[in-house]
Amino acid sequence: PPTLPAITPLIVQDRSFDKNGQLDFHAGVPFISNPDHPYWVPEFTGDTVAVNGKVWPFFNVEPKRYRFVFVNGSNARAYEMFLADQVTKVKGPAMWQIGTDGGYLDRPVKIGPNAPAGLSKLVMMPGERADVIIDFAGLAPGTKLLLRNVAKTPFPNGAIPRGGTLGRIMQFRVIAG
Repeated sequence: PPTLPAITPLIVQDRSFDKNGQLDFHAGVPFISNPDHPYWVPEFTGDTVAVNGKVWPFFNVEPKRYRFVFVNGSNARAYEMFLADQVTKVKGPAMWQIGTDGGYLDRPVKIGPNAPAGLSKLVMMPGERADVIIDFAGLAPGTKLLLRNVAKTPFPNGAIPRGGTLGRIMQFRVIAG
């Protein structure tokens, strides 16, 4: 049987920072303040996206398959994610989901361009995990792909994320193999 590629965790979280670059959780904002717990914000939403603790990072990939475990570590933000070429804006490559919080799926599920209706984006609610394979084979070195987010907040009927901030999660840079 074929072996799966090594697993790379990608913990996606929305964060806000103050003018000194420190985390800012909007403590004491009138409409969400809690007099019993002034530093606890029940439904925090940040204005930037961090992956594995870094804001808008990049990840070098060779033209081959990679296995990622996406974790939505946000307090209240959902994500609807897809890949798109940064220059041409063409969507893809497809993601193949092989697992969830409940374990492995019975069969891989294609997510992305040319996928069955309703499966064009990887949708993740807060606290969810998705085990995904992305095949970068066939992409030329120098190709830059953006992992985009189009989920509204609050989900599903809130505001659309701005493309340059909450609409951009991370970049994959294809390097020579």
